[in-house]
Amino acid sequence: MSFTASELDPRVHALLADAGFGELFNPRQHWCCELVEHYVLCLAIDVVRRLELELPASIDQLLAARGWSDGFRIPLRWLLARLAAAGHAARDRDGRWTLVRPLPHVDLAALRAEALAADASYAPVYALLDETAAIYPAVARGETTGEAALFRKAALWFAYFSNANAYYALNNRVTAAVAAARLGRDATVLEVGAGPGSATEALLERLRETGRLGGVARYRLTEPVPLFRRRAERTLPALHPEVPLSCAALDMNRPWGEQDVEPGGADLVWGVNVFHLARDLDAVLTAARTALKPGGSLVIGEGIRPFCGIPVGAEFPLAILASYTATPGFLTAAEWLAAVVRAGFVDAAIVPDAVRLRALYPGFFAAAIQARRPSA
Repeated sequence: MSFTASELDPRVHALLADAGFGELFNPRQHWCCELVEHYVLCLAIDVVRRLELELPASIDQLLAARGWSDGFRIPLRWLLARLAAAGHAARDRDGRWTLVRPLPHVDLAALRAEALAADASYAPVYALLDETAAIYPAVARGETTGEAALFRKAALWFAYFSNANAYYALNNRVTAAVAAARLGRDATVLEVGAGPGSATEALLERLRETGRLGGVARYRLTEPVPLFRRRAERTLPALHPEVPLSCAALDMNRPWGEQDVEPGGADLVWGVNVFHLARDLDAVLTAARTALKPGGSLVIGEGIRPFCGIPVGAEFPLAILASYTATPGFLTAAEWLAAVVRAGFVDAAIVPDAVRLRALYPGFFAAAIQARRPSA
């Protein structure tokens, strides 16, 4: 399958420049991100071919015929939906999937080489995608789970969750810029799901660049996974010794008050690529509002799904993780805005404006949802 990046409407660049992200979303980044989406499609084709699906059939029929684990239901549906989005498959009214045309030949090695020649910083993206594709059949057979197979690859995740990875850094940089703009003097910051700390680093760098790093009176980084939290504890204090940083093991899906989160204590609650893992999003957003001072800000960095039900490439590794499939997952811009309003926030907005951008370019994903706890 040949790859050609889509032509961008000039108004996309204008909207991004007006939001302050003209340099971040440059033509090379656009080309590289589109190639990731194309590569995931090619991986989906390759995995479906290796699974030797006998179509037409429903998901239930496919699982039963091969004796596959019921836990593979969602990943299998995701693979077929990705093929359908590209016009290779379709589902009828009875829920049966079929191929509408023969699957094309894919040259994964050539695509990967082309991508890394353009930007070598994308290497962790392709490493994670390739590792995931390799274990899909084993997950189907019930020989392992996504968590068991992928979470043992610590080096893989550390390389991926890094600002040196230009693909992952997009959301970090966008959200950090939005969060920094919401901070005043003597601010107390609560970061949720910080992972190894790349988003933290992006925010502190942004504050340093704008001369406002000294305005942080207290920074509480939280991360429930000990491996990631220890990495943040080791690296961040050395990079920013002037910041009063503490680390804790907040699990956002448990009551925050039982985990030493002070009600009304934070000026900013924020997190990147974590709130989509909320099992009860309304409850988690309400807990975030409770943690804020009146007038305090919520900033959420997420991959914005362009349309309901349309798969996006970043989901390929997540589709085999029960921790992801048990949640609402990636949401559209409208769904995020509705969720924060339901939780009692005001002045909800998305930066850059993903709704306007979607009309010009449906492939735009990286944005930050911002909102405020009412002052009264």
